Amino acid sequence: AATAQPAPQAKWTVLVYMCGYYDLEKCVSHDIDKELAAVGSNADVQVVALADRGPGYSKADGDWTGTLLFNVAAGMKATPDQAVADWGERDMGSPQTLIDFVTWARTEYPADRYALFLWDHGWGWWPGNTMADETSNDYLDMDELRDALEVVGGVNMVGMDTCLAQMIEVQAEFRGFAKAIAGSEDAIGYTGFAYDRVLRGLQADPAMGAAELAKLAARNMRPGR
Repeated sequence: AATAQPAPQAKWTVLVYMCGYYDLEKCVSHDIDKELAAVGSNADVQVVALADRGPGYSKADGDWTGTLLFNVAAGMKATPDQAVADWGERDMGSPQTLIDFVTWARTEYPADRYALFLWDHGWGWWPGNTMADETSNDYLDMDELRDALEVVGGVNMVGMDTCLAQMIEVQAEFRGFAKAIAGSEDAIGYTGFAYDRVLRGLQADPAMGAAELAKLAARNMRPGR
């Protein structure tokens, strides 16, 4: 179940929306266990992840499938017993799932600022590639992302942990709904942002604004192979 009472107000809440199908499923466990949980949450920076997995690609962390919510603590593993909520099988390609995630995070882990990292394969603005959900055969296209962010009133910073996302067509969709964006014009490595470095930098200076966090994230994105 979700936390009984909301966490105290933090400086930042970092949300990671993880669509872990196909060959990226193994990276769900890697990024939560070895990067996000290498630092975890503290009073100033809360870290939450919505992770969706499918069958057949990875057996890590108990080989679970479905959609779990984690409030990432230092040293934890992305196993079902560590989840704060189980949303069953959710369509990660639906704007409503993203709306529900941001709304949940703001209620349970309130903060002065919010950073949203979108985690999957991607091909810039081109439809039918980003936040691919194998179960529903659905995708969260740029216009749908914009619609979702409009419903929740935007966030302070967006991190596109996908390939080919840092282009003006993508940025135009987020105009008015994010103050800063971090991403790559090119292909990125399978593990994308080095979340442990980003979180350490943010926890060292939680008063930083959206632009500073975007620069920090961009400096810690791994290039493609």
